[in-house]
Amino acid sequence: MFTLQFVTALCVFLSNQNAVSFKEQPQADDCLKIELSLNLKGEMKVQRDGKMIAIPMVATANHHFEERVIHLSTSGIPDKVARNYSKAEALFNIEGNKSERTLRKQRSLIVAQKPESSIFVYSPKGPLTREELELTGEHFDTLSIANLIPDKGPVPKEAWKLKDATVQAICNFEGLSEHTITGKALSNENGIVTFKIEGTATGVESGASVSSTVDATGIWNEKTARITNLSWKQSDNREAGPVNPASKTEMEITIKREVLETPQTLNDAALVSIPQDFDVPNLMTYVEFKDQQGRFDLSMSRDWQLVAKTENHLVLRLVEKGDFIAQATVSVWSKAEPGKHLSVAEFKNVTERTPGWVVEKDLQEGEVPSGDKGRWVYRISALGQLDNVPTMQNYYVVASPGGEQVVVTFSLSPKQAEKLGTKDLSLIGSLELPGTSGK
Repeated sequence: MFTLQFVTALCVFLSNQNAVSFKEQPQADDCLKIELSLNLKGEMKVQRDGKMIAIPMVATANHHFEERVIHLSTSGIPDKVARNYSKAEALFNIEGNKSERTLRKQRSLIVAQKPESSIFVYSPKGPLTREELELTGEHFDTLSIANLIPDKGPVPKEAWKLKDATVQAICNFEGLSEHTITGKALSNENGIVTFKIEGTATGVESGASVSSTVDATGIWNEKTARITNLSWKQSDNREAGPVNPASKTEMEITIKREVLETPQTLNDAALVSIPQDFDVPNLMTYVEFKDQQGRFDLSMSRDWQLVAKTENHLVLRLVEKGDFIAQATVSVWSKAEPGKHLSVAEFKNVTERTPGWVVEKDLQEGEVPSGDKGRWVYRISALGQLDNVPTMQNYYVVASPGGEQVVVTFSLSPKQAEKLGTKDLSLIGSLELPGTSGK
């Protein structure tokens, strides 16, 4: 005769056997159609005339793409996908100044992969611009959506805490300090589970401390074993960093996901240019900058961040894991006669007239080999005081046979010289002027 305890245990066992696991079960080559929309409002804090003021900003973004799973992690979650964007656009309005970003059609094929904790995107068709990189690499991390819910068992009655790696990815942090973000099922009817994600998190992004508050709602469909809809609200309080000013923002992101058959844009033939593993050729990882007037092109590592741009100047900052290394200022110089350029004496005079710059020690001076690019490159390196701050400055002038000239100044703390290494030479080596190879 069976005991009451045995019957109870048997009922629980049979119930669990019949229960559908509340999780996603992606497989290699699965394809999804994904639509993302974002609305953001807030303010940036900048200093003007010695005072800190708040500048209002709003932004909208829309992304439509098909996504095919290329590789699964050991935990069964996609860690490498191919995406074909039919739409990728964003519009920023900062203090009345509008700026639009779009993705070139020839860069519509994007690979997103997570060999470690952070997402990395690139196009197998060639370098992206900084705007394209931000447009495709900084939108909501759809690879982490599956991790919003438990990875086994029936729909839990109690709340569950999200994994640290999931929060770091979803909040777009480079590093996570702490978080209290949890999920909880609100309803479970006819195979449709509505759940809530909420809590706070603190982390670091681009060298700045960020505090985030999350309030989101999602829908999981038992039929497809997918999260089909997600409404994500997030408030960020960001401190000033080496690249971006302090800001406060509120954003709402709406996500729709739909299972589909492999589209032609992501069939095997369309993906032949994608590297088989997680190692990416340098050409695919670089960020390119093209001067709107066609006076120069740059191809640089992603550690170089664009922080300012005027008609004749471009300001970049080298930031590695939140650490500010150096600043590079690219200045378009007056054109010389074909076959001519600044003399060494004239260039030295230019460097010595840098406002606030006092030379204390000359380090290096001379012509820099430029290979077969048909350019003339000269460098002057010195230690001194820039506005009474100990500084190392590397000056380069690059001239083309046609007389086009660009002066690039690298400024850094002498303590960061070792970290800069040859990154200044690499940037100069990628600089292309009209009439040189590659232009």
